[in-house]
Amino acid sequence: MISLALPMSLFWRRVATYLRVLLTQVIYMTPVFWFMELAQNVAWRQVNGDWGWVFPESPYHWFSFGSLILWAGCVSLLWSLHFFWFYPRRVKVWTRLAIATVVTWAGEWFGGYVAANVFGHPLQVWPGSPLVYVHYSAIFFWLSNCIVYHLLTVNVVDLTPAYDAPPDEAPAAQTA
Repeated sequence: MISLALPMSLFWRRVATYLRVLLTQVIYMTPVFWFMELAQNVAWRQVNGDWGWVFPESPYHWFSFGSLILWAGCVSLLWSLHFFWFYPRRVKVWTRLAIATVVTWAGEWFGGYVAANVFGHPLQVWPGSPLVYVHYSAIFFWLSNCIVYHLLTVNVVDLTPAYDAPPDEAPAAQTA
């Protein structure tokens, strides 16, 4: 947590760490999430016979390159949750996944609402959904996205700073 009592050099070091990791994760994870979105929409079509979500202004209709900006925002949101909330409070993995799933699911609705009602260009629309920009069934997709984010940024390619490593085991007490 950033405190006013910290020396300025420590504050700027934390800001630099946050921004460096954020940039790395956005470059690395945004295309991964975008391709996952394509695969999820294709899977939805295979199971249900129609696209789960459509992009009204995209010439392709079932995917859009414009959604890359929302995926960059998603990665930024997940990293911010980790950096400012989950890690400092040592939140357990399953609790992290549950919170991140709900936050990103609500973020999809918010991003769709802002794109349509503020900027006048609807990005994604879920046909037949009472929420228009997201469906309740998308919670499953968001859970899988959060699991992949956690695995790829911590377990496969460590895109988190060294402070996120588990603490070393204390040496066992020697018995005589």
